[in-house]
Amino acid sequence: MTPKRQSVIRTWFQAAWFVLTNSYIRGFTKGKIFAGNTKVICFPGLNCYSCPGALAACPMGSLQAVMGNSSYRISLYVFGMLSALGVVFGRLICGWMCPFGLFQDLLHKIPIMKKIKNLPGHKYLKYLRYVILVVFPILLVSIFTDLTGTGDPWFCEWICPSGMLFGGIPLVIVNESLRQAIGGRFIWKLIVLLACTITAIKVYRPFCKYMCPLGAIYGLFNPISSYRLVIDKEKCVSCRMCQKACGIDIKTFETPNSMDCIRCGSCIAACPKGAISSTWGLKRDKIRERCFIDDEKTETKASEAPVKNKAVVFGILTVIHGLYAVYMIFYQVFYPSIINRLTIDTYNDYFPAYLVFEGLLVIAAAMLLFTGIYLIISCGRSDRLISVAEKITAALIMIVAAYVIGIVGAIIDPKTKSQILGVTIYYYASTVFGILIALFLAAGIKKMILTGDSDKKRTIIWMLFSFLYLAALFLTQAMRMWVV
Repeated sequence: MTPKRQSVIRTWFQAAWFVLTNSYIRGFTKGKIFAGNTKVICFPGLNCYSCPGALAACPMGSLQAVMGNSSYRISLYVFGMLSALGVVFGRLICGWMCPFGLFQDLLHKIPIMKKIKNLPGHKYLKYLRYVILVVFPILLVSIFTDLTGTGDPWFCEWICPSGMLFGGIPLVIVNESLRQAIGGRFIWKLIVLLACTITAIKVYRPFCKYMCPLGAIYGLFNPISSYRLVIDKEKCVSCRMCQKACGIDIKTFETPNSMDCIRCGSCIAACPKGAISSTWGLKRDKIRERCFIDDEKTETKASEAPVKNKAVVFGILTVIHGLYAVYMIFYQVFYPSIINRLTIDTYNDYFPAYLVFEGLLVIAAAMLLFTGIYLIISCGRSDRLISVAEKITAALIMIVAAYVIGIVGAIIDPKTKSQILGVTIYYYASTVFGILIALFLAAGIKKMILTGDSDKKRTIIWMLFSFLYLAALFLTQAMRMWVV
């Protein structure tokens, strides 16, 4: 993958993540903050609680809320969540899931001013974010309290430019009463935002490098997180291409897990020798080697196994299943659900788990559809048919993930229980049953190819399961009519 393509992929992922986590559109049109049940959950990135579209809270805001509350000594929930995210991701969150990071990335792409990576004195300025972490969200909040023992969120009120950009400005534009209440603090925060904006055009991510306390926390976990960079010393020639591609100017070949690294992946894409990889990438390669077979290297008994007709029949069944599932899930459920979320004027019933549940099912249905088309196109290529079982397994994993998210969502918010547990899970049970049968059929084709065995008994069993597979499609509609 070229560095340019990697950058494009990351930008689109950041944009998609921002849209997903700030999808309460009516908040922007009404000028009100979303107050649903998901506000008890913290976003991983610096996404302001006061953003009208934000579906959850900001970790730094939550940290200050409990540090400045006389009812709490310490919040195990907030610190536990930050620790858990840090152990798993480290500063991968900064590079891929922070909305203000995306804002700075886009600013730096503007072709004006001569670009520089770091400010003068970077060697010492980079520790400023740790000073801000200790002083503003912790010490000032805990020490300076009112008569009730409550402290102000100092970082949010005096520094955080993300809150100003995504929360303060949109609310003031739409809400007239807030415009009349504008004072000196708003002007100060606007100046801070403008300073960060202008600097970000010239310097790569200045706020992340020098001021962000959340990045300071995640950076502590970089050397021990699940996602780490790995250098293959045998391949590395110390050409410094990784450092040249790095916006932070890190010598990746010497310190791959620096606390300053935001895990953007540019060094991996830029390395001409392929010497840099991630722990997740290495695990992915191992899974690929174990679960998938290289078409060019695999020797099969394709000429001895009469699987072409079976592949065509199986492909047709899978295409029917995929089309039916896409129609039923997307057109009948997912699309109307999105329309309802955008048109109903309520602020307490929007729970995204149900929407994510449906979205993952749509993706799984589309995967089935494309697998069926692949089967028909590749019916004469036994070397390709071997991988069909893995493709259907991927769709099954997507469905399992959807059900896990749906069930967890229903447990967290009882209001969605009737939607997810009461009807939807039973409604799509036959779809899961159909995929399980499809997986059995794909495994049968794979065995026929590898062994060259196609006896009469196996053919009868294959036909029986093909019939059950087709019956599962009609069972979905029957169950829908019954529950409705």
